[in-house]
Amino acid sequence: MRISTQVFYQRSTESVLTQQTKLSQQNIHLSTQKRVIHGSDDAVAISTIQRLKQDISLGDQYIKNGEMGETANALEETSLAQATNILQRTRELLVTSGNDTYNAENREAIAKELENLREELMGVANTKDGNSQYIFSGFEVDTQPFQKNEFGTIEYHGDNGDRSYKVGPGVLVQGNDSGSSVFTKIAEGNGTFVSEGNSNNTGSGVIDEASVIDSKAANGFLSEDYTIAITEPAPGADPEYSVYGLKDATVTGSANVKISKVDLNDANIANVNPANTYPDINSDISIEFVATAVATEFELRINGQSSLPAVYDSANTTAQEITIDGISVEVDGIPNAADQYTLTKYVAPTLYTEGQSIEFNGIKTELKGKVDDLDNFTLRQSEEKDIFATMQDAIDTLRMPGEDDVSKAQREMRLDMARHQIDNTMTNVSGVRTSVGARMRTIENQRESTQDFNLTAKKNLSSLEDLDMAAAISEYQLQMSLLEVTQQTFVQMQSLSLFKLI
Repeated sequence: MRISTQVFYQRSTESVLTQQTKLSQQNIHLSTQKRVIHGSDDAVAISTIQRLKQDISLGDQYIKNGEMGETANALEETSLAQATNILQRTRELLVTSGNDTYNAENREAIAKELENLREELMGVANTKDGNSQYIFSGFEVDTQPFQKNEFGTIEYHGDNGDRSYKVGPGVLVQGNDSGSSVFTKIAEGNGTFVSEGNSNNTGSGVIDEASVIDSKAANGFLSEDYTIAITEPAPGADPEYSVYGLKDATVTGSANVKISKVDLNDANIANVNPANTYPDINSDISIEFVATAVATEFELRINGQSSLPAVYDSANTTAQEITIDGISVEVDGIPNAADQYTLTKYVAPTLYTEGQSIEFNGIKTELKGKVDDLDNFTLRQSEEKDIFATMQDAIDTLRMPGEDDVSKAQREMRLDMARHQIDNTMTNVSGVRTSVGARMRTIENQRESTQDFNLTAKKNLSSLEDLDMAAAISEYQLQMSLLEVTQQTFVQMQSLSLFKLI
């Protein structure tokens, strides 16, 4: 076959270029130290390599998320530790303030320190993170969660949201707690009842906190408010106590109703007083609201006995007391027509002995001190209250005037309830701190798990993707030799010409 000079040059050039291309590819693999760069390098391994890279990238993102979640939880834990110290100091002051030797000046000094502690606690509750976002405002991170209104009351302006971080496959870790769950939704009293003395009491009696001593017997009775009414059967006679319970029967309004006084010496008390004690028949009566011609006014009826001409005016924002035949009812809020409550007698008049426990429906409390005729004590259901309002109540209580036994008794009861609410707050904060610690442990465990997974994935990726440098260098040198041979052959073939023989 005849080979023309053009074909000779074309084939020689292609051969050199082919060897140069192979050498260039070898150089790329050597410089990147990767065996597989393109799908053509290993069509089988490339899909596994891509999947492993995605898994490693996702794991790295989990670790970054965990770092952000850990930072957020660490800041919250620090803030909660500060709150705990403030609450502990508050409790110490409340315990100290119960000292009978303290006068108004001493109590004022404590009140001022409590004001400072309240402001300090508010500052903790408004803590910001490194991005100037409030950590206790839920999702409303740019809104200051706790703010004072025009009356000096501290209100919560955040929401109940909590931000989460994905730190592993299907693992979400909470990064914050809302201020409402930490500082506002705190159970009053001992968490079951709030013990109170009527502000109009003339005796120095003090009611202790109520506790459930028989949960089976108390079942079904914890949704009632209880009144312990003191009566002297005759002037100068030893006082007696009776126990009544008040519960919702059919209520659609938002009025607050409580028994403020029971006068068993009233000439018409039989009209409104249950004839017997529970569980006997006729142990309860009804209290109901009846509409009048004026939209905001309501007639009150106790066991069918009307309050007219006296009415309850819901347009009046202060609490109003209405008395019918010896039973006085204190009402505030807005009732609806036909709202009905049930008043039940649980303990008939019983001789009062100071320090003697009072037990009914599996519930136990105690009265101590001197009680007078028509004194009244209440065990109402515990509701939720924010810690700032509790501290303000304590401050206001310390500033109550009077050094007589009656004033001391009122302060003692109110401060005792404040101490219980401080304890409840500390318990709540402690529970949140425990939750924060558990979340940080979860983040740490997930980080270690992700790092182990990534390490294994990287080893598998290396075995598939990385270059065997010794073999690659040998092949590179071989390819270099082939290129040199090809080039030398091309040069020598160029010298094969008949013109050189002339």
